This record gives sequence, C-alpha cells and structure tokens, in this order.
Amino acid sequence: MSSDVYEAVASGFKRSSEIPKDDDLYYRCLDCNGVIPSVPTKNVGCECGNVFIDKDYWRLVVADLSKIEVVRKKTS
Repeated sequence: MSSDVYEAVASGFKRSSEIPKDDDLYYRCLDCNGVIPSVPTKNVGCECGNVFIDKDYWRLVVADLSKIEVVRKKTS
C-alpha cells in the first residue's frame, strides 16, 4: 500500500505492549512496507513475518520493534 495514503502516528517502541491499537490505526512493517489493521477480524501478518497479530489470543508479535510504526489513513 502506498505510503502517501497513511501518516505516521508513533514508532520507537521498547515492548509490543506499548504499541497502541484502535479501529483507525494500522501497523506498517518497515522491512516489507506491509500494512495491517491493528484490530483485525482474523489472524494477519505482514509479508515478511516481522509483524503478526494472533486474533484468537489478542497477541501482537513483532520480531524487530525498530521496524514497526503505527499509521493512520490520511483524511485528505
């Protein structure tokens, strides 16, 4: 997905528990540039596997925390 569609909200996390989630937030993997919803309807992950959400257990797994940013769709 194109980076001009999203704006960065937060990055630089020390633990995955610090990463916010909400209906209007998405996670962008900085390795593969994949974007996934922070509140998915099913298990989902980026293409390279750095970011994965296990919906069944509401668990966010991030292999490299320096390579994730929270983004939001631009409104205009």
